[in-house]
Amino acid sequence: MATITSISNTANATFNGDVIQSEPAVTQLLLPPTVTKTVDKSTASIGELLTYTVNIGNGSEVPITGVTFSDTIPVGSNYVTGSFTADGAQVTPTISGSTISYSIPSIESSGNYPITFQTVVVGGES
Repeated sequence: MATITSISNTANATFNGDVIQSEPAVTQLLLPPTVTKTVDKSTASIGELLTYTVNIGNGSEVPITGVTFSDTIPVGSNYVTGSFTADGAQVTPTISGSTISYSIPSIESSGNYPITFQTVVVGGES
């Protein structure tokens, strides 16, 4: 089933037997972004780096703004300072406790906004 990304509507008027149709009135739908996350290793030892990749997709036919990325660093690992990239550029996220966040300026229509960062495995007890 196809996703509806816009709504288009026309009107008609009949005059002297002729049907006159308006230009379409079009409304673009802002769809919620999609989020996928992967990690580069399925097993790791203490001291190893894990690289996470998060892809935030825009299925809309128009750019979207106002998207904030956030991720909680799991127990047993620490965020690696300076490892955060957003759309291919190294940037500095906001860090509050074990949560990192970043305000995405915009995601182009039908686009994808990749975010990567690393953690180091430190172990510990749950």
